[in-house]
Amino acid sequence: MKNEDLPHGMNFSKCYEKTKSLRWLRRHPNVHYEVSEMQDEQNQQQRSARMIDLFLTPTVRWALFITVFLQLSQQFSGINAVVYYSTVIFQSAGYKKDIAEYANLGLGATSVFFTLISVFLMDRLGRRILHLSGLGGMFITSLILVISLIVQSTTFWNNISLIVTFLFIAFFAIGPGSIPWLITSELFNQTYCVPATSIAVLVNWSANFIVGLTFKPLFTGLLHKYTFLIFTGLLLIFFLLTFFFVPETKAKTVDTIYAEINAGRVWTKRQPQSQHYANRIDGNNDVGSTVGYGVLTSA
Repeated sequence: MKNEDLPHGMNFSKCYEKTKSLRWLRRHPNVHYEVSEMQDEQNQQQRSARMIDLFLTPTVRWALFITVFLQLSQQFSGINAVVYYSTVIFQSAGYKKDIAEYANLGLGATSVFFTLISVFLMDRLGRRILHLSGLGGMFITSLILVISLIVQSTTFWNNISLIVTFLFIAFFAIGPGSIPWLITSELFNQTYCVPATSIAVLVNWSANFIVGLTFKPLFTGLLHKYTFLIFTGLLLIFFLLTFFFVPETKAKTVDTIYAEINAGRVWTKRQPQSQHYANRIDGNNDVGSTVGYGVLTSA
């Protein structure tokens, strides 16, 4: 590597160490484009975006939309309704209070176990497929839970309500429990990451507050055992939004992800290639970004 080939602002020793480490991690020699991207992001971080800048760049604005509904899919899935009021739900299904409390402890253990499984799967199967699997499983189990609560007069359906509640927690832990945060961190470069994450946290906790505030009055009063139909409908909506609009972000640069978003067909197997990806395959280190950041330079 020659000095003139180095990214602007990086000395030879630092560039060599980064290149050496990335070659070991990626298992291929053509990593200079990624070193350049790291330096570009470091330079962009020096002029960090304002909150308003997220709405001024079309592709970034679309990425923010994805972030928002992913966070909503986590909280409006009904998970906190189950966690906060699981004892009430189990008692409504016909179980005694002491059994309901022990079952509640089991839900926590189930969440931890399947979260660990998710950690090992997310870099093998990808973020998108895990989130879709989690949402799809939660949709089915929430529908069965509604049926079991309505026809709870038999021991069989009481047991079914207990089993599907545990499955509901398991599917949540595999997908919506962690994947929205991971995708959020991978949808934005360092320039936009801080304001985007701030909005994600605001949306997530606001939705959490709404569920915690409204579920018990609905479950114990107005809708009672039909309350979970609301979450069932929302889970179907979030599944479709994820299927059509959320790209796979595993082992991809921000530019590659944005190229797929701009193409508008993230569910297809063959995705459009960004210039970064094409240069990586060709071994070309002359990398140009596919996303314009003129908003920041003009601010």
